[in-house]
Amino acid sequence: MSTLDELRQIAGLENGPAAELANDLLVFQEQYDTGQLDKEEYQFLISQIAEVRAAQELADDEIACRKIVAAAEGLLAVL
Repeated sequence: MSTLDELRQIAGLENGPAAELANDLLVFQEQYDTGQLDKEEYQFLISQIAEVRAAQELADDEIACRKIVAAAEGLLAVL
């Protein structure tokens, strides 16, 4: 399963912070693909989710946090 497919599954099947973060990652990916975000903006926003928001918003759910961080890192790896 691809990173984007995993994010779509998380965003569609779960409620709460993990789904919100997954949705944000998908939105940023779409904005980058359509040219609304440049590479630096995209990298910054994705990194913020991986480094800050996931840790803060998913502090009580280690598995969801790991999934979101891994997805964010996967998105950055394909640049």
